[in-house]
Amino acid sequence: MRSFLERISSRKFLAALTVQIAAVAALFWPEQAEVYQTAAVRIAALATMLLAALGYGKIEAAIDVEKAQEE
Repeated sequence: MRSFLERISSRKFLAALTVQIAAVAALFWPEQAEVYQTAAVRIAALATMLLAALGYGKIEAAIDVEKAQEE
C-alpha cells in the first residue's frame, strides 16, 4: 500500500484538489455576485466537487486493489 505522502503528491490527487478549490470558490467567493447567483452554476459546482472526489476515490481504490494482488 502506498504511503500518505505518495498519495497526496500524485497528479490525480492534485487535479482533484484543484477542482475542489475552484468549485468552492465558485460557490462562496464570487467576484461578481449576480453572475454566480444562478442555481445552475451552484449545482454545477457541487456536481463537479462530488464527481472529482468520487473519481479520485475510485482511482485510489483500484490502485490499492492492484497493489494488494501483487503482494
